[in-house]
Amino acid sequence: MYHLPNAFCQNLVEEQVSYSIPKTIYFTEEKIWISAEVTQKGKPSSSQVLYAELLNRENESVHLAKILLEQGEALHFLEIPSNLPSDHYLLRIYTRISPLLNLENGLKQQLVTIFNPRIPPKVVANRVEQIVKKGQQKGSFTLIKDQFNPKEIIDIPEELKGQKIQELKVSLVNPFLEEERQIPSSQLYEGKAEGVLIPELFGHIVAAKVNPNEVDTSKVYFLSVHGIESALYSDRPDANGNLFFDIGGLKHWKFLIAQADQNGDLMNFELQSPAVKTSFKNGFTIPQLEISLADQGLLQKLLLSSGVQTYFREKLNQEPVPVVTGFVADYSYNLDDYTRFESVETVIKEYVPSVAVRTRSGKKEFRSNNEFGNRFEGNPLMLVDGMPVFNSDQLAAFNPKSFEKLDLLARVFYLNEQNYEGVISFSSYKSDVGGFPLPTNAIYSPYQGIQIPVELESEFGQPQEIRNFEDLRSVLTWKSESGGRVDLSEVKIITSDLPGLYQMSIQYQSEDGSTQSWESYFEVKAAEN
Repeated sequence: MYHLPNAFCQNLVEEQVSYSIPKTIYFTEEKIWISAEVTQKGKPSSSQVLYAELLNRENESVHLAKILLEQGEALHFLEIPSNLPSDHYLLRIYTRISPLLNLENGLKQQLVTIFNPRIPPKVVANRVEQIVKKGQQKGSFTLIKDQFNPKEIIDIPEELKGQKIQELKVSLVNPFLEEERQIPSSQLYEGKAEGVLIPELFGHIVAAKVNPNEVDTSKVYFLSVHGIESALYSDRPDANGNLFFDIGGLKHWKFLIAQADQNGDLMNFELQSPAVKTSFKNGFTIPQLEISLADQGLLQKLLLSSGVQTYFREKLNQEPVPVVTGFVADYSYNLDDYTRFESVETVIKEYVPSVAVRTRSGKKEFRSNNEFGNRFEGNPLMLVDGMPVFNSDQLAAFNPKSFEKLDLLARVFYLNEQNYEGVISFSSYKSDVGGFPLPTNAIYSPYQGIQIPVELESEFGQPQEIRNFEDLRSVLTWKSESGGRVDLSEVKIITSDLPGLYQMSIQYQSEDGSTQSWESYFEVKAAEN
């Protein structure tokens, strides 16, 4: 149960969000890598979840990724869905509370171009060409030259190597976007961001709502989440129909199942997206993506470039947690250690002396022993991978061939304000409820948890070595670190075989602590045949 007092919300500290991406042109199923930092008064934010969202031209959220914040920092990716049409999209970065406390500092965004070969953009005879920027520079430092051959080393100006570098990026200029910079929220949005202040101090919080005109504040709702880890949560709605299920430290799950107590009606129950709601200013529109026949060669090379892998490994360093928070079993049974039977009822009768199966008024009932050796008088809390089961007949008749383990609690179990006469908990091999039928009134939703943390195995955008095969990297290097931790003396930038206009941009911290930027544009020539 998760309800914040108004006084606590009023004392929340504003968050400053900053982020970087290596490029702005992508294909579907490609990863948008994001390096982000969230601070509160110059210190790492207490928020645990960062959101990366894609917004379409109709101001609709079309994809949302949940990324773990560790000490206010994150390095992860948003994987572009395969069904997005080719277009420009608004990439937005924020936490659950940052846009609501300060829209300008707490919501950062920029346009990105996404191509879907199966859903191409509008084709025109002549596309409006960008102004050629070759040789153009911003800042007092100078790149030695403005034209390079493929597989040539680029020297960074010596004056920059002594600076506290926060970001270094060298990538192909997006020829389909007039502006690749981040856009201030004040230029985009009308009014304030809409939402409920829900600080995520321990992990993701799933919000739901029931119709305020039909709300019953005594009615209990259950939410079970399933994936690498599974768990059960419960809550009762407040007077306005709001429910909040604090998932806490649980992160890696793929879907959830919502139920009302005793499989009650869920007609007025609705899950709420954590995406922030804003309105575009009158006159602002996302520019239309257009291509011409002259772009065909470039797009073919960019499509091949999108297949260049950035290697990373997942950091699965969490210890497994019980399927019910706070549930420590009194008895556990590894079902593979026993002869397999075709029903849960037979398994219980044959191997579990502490639980009895009875038939009363034609219906199967389970009765567990308590810690004093006496029988409880009611059904225990029955679970399959954390999903409550209220139909004891259905559970008794189910074939447990996909169940790996049975855990029992022979004591009164307290889940928030509810108490149950023991627990019978089955765990499947894949934490996917093992084929057990979804309860009739339950809601199933493919709702992703926080993505598994990752770490890069090699320097982003860097070739392992110069070889004679075609190198189609569109990002030559990308390093983004808070606190000025990028060491330019160790950076080696090598051009690829992908011709076009490139931008080198560097952000660094000046002596007065302010962030300064330098950029330069140069051309990589096509390889000679």
